[in-house]
Amino acid sequence: MENIGQRIKKLRKKSDITQERLADYLGVTDKAVSKWECGLTMPDLSLIVPLARILHVSTDELLSGKPEEVDERRVEFNRCCDNWLQYDQEENYKTALRATSEFPRDYKYLTWLAQAEMSMAYHPVYKEEPSSEYSVEMMERAIEHNDIVIEECGDSDIRERAIWNAMICCKNMNRYDEALKYARMFPDCEPITRSRAMEMCLQGEDLAEHRKKEAYRKLRSFCECLSRIYWFATGKEPQASAALDETEAVLKAVIPDGNYLGFHKDLCQVYQTRAAFEVAEGNYDKAMEYLHIMMEHAEKVPYEKQSYTCGVLEGLTIDFSEDRMLLYVINGVDDVNKSVADQLRNRIKTINVFAPLWDREDFKSLLQ
Repeated sequence: MENIGQRIKKLRKKSDITQERLADYLGVTDKAVSKWECGLTMPDLSLIVPLARILHVSTDELLSGKPEEVDERRVEFNRCCDNWLQYDQEENYKTALRATSEFPRDYKYLTWLAQAEMSMAYHPVYKEEPSSEYSVEMMERAIEHNDIVIEECGDSDIRERAIWNAMICCKNMNRYDEALKYARMFPDCEPITRSRAMEMCLQGEDLAEHRKKEAYRKLRSFCECLSRIYWFATGKEPQASAALDETEAVLKAVIPDGNYLGFHKDLCQVYQTRAAFEVAEGNYDKAMEYLHIMMEHAEKVPYEKQSYTCGVLEGLTIDFSEDRMLLYVINGVDDVNKSVADQLRNRIKTINVFAPLWDREDFKSLLQ
């Protein structure tokens, strides 16, 4: 039969709490907790109520192992927590305080309390401006409670909500360095990306630079997505042709002066694909026209730091010194230590799809 020490251990692990942290909460030593769990001693009766609250169970369940059918207080608190925006600010704050008092290590309630404290910081009765004494005090409390959740909570959704709340508190108090610390904690996934979080904390030139880098990253990603449509097409299909056209159109719109820098490689692959499609249909002159354009772009691929000179990317500097690899490397054909132009020359004289062009004089001159 399970004893109370075994139940404490099981519930502690379920709540993702270490022996040391549980001991801190209760004001005892970690050795005392270890002795309970090993069945050598039992917790003092005065610790049963706070222990049950920390482990998110009733005292009856902690002592007997039999869960209560329904915890009416938790049901009520959950209802308030899930619908907190519907309540008066002060009423919501007081209810959140009661919830965290009765269930002190329920991280959902602790996040709710932090959100309520943030809301109270801007309560019209107490606040005249964001830097007012009351506002700062409530923001500091919110950060403290969010930090507990961030450090201890194993639920990623609750933890990310706490990160967001702490970041907003710091930002609203103009503590941008601290806000960035929280922004960098975000995983790079939707709906709140690390980049989006950092954007809310940066200012001036740093913000402008961040937005340019994000635009560059998104453009890079978009071109790669389109490339998967045309690169793996079996022929001149409508969707593949559309992907080729749209890649060019987007790059011309974003970089209207034609200083494509790293995106010259994308255009190399666009025109290599166009040429391959034309060869397959017997349009050899058109294929050669496209191969010449491909090589023009290849010769413009940079291999050092360079800056974009117009459009939304104007002034953005990218280091291309380690970037000689084409998007889709052909094993046994491409040598990534050579220039993009040399890699493409080797491709078109090696890949059989271009074999019908190999004896043409204009093709041979292209390889010079």
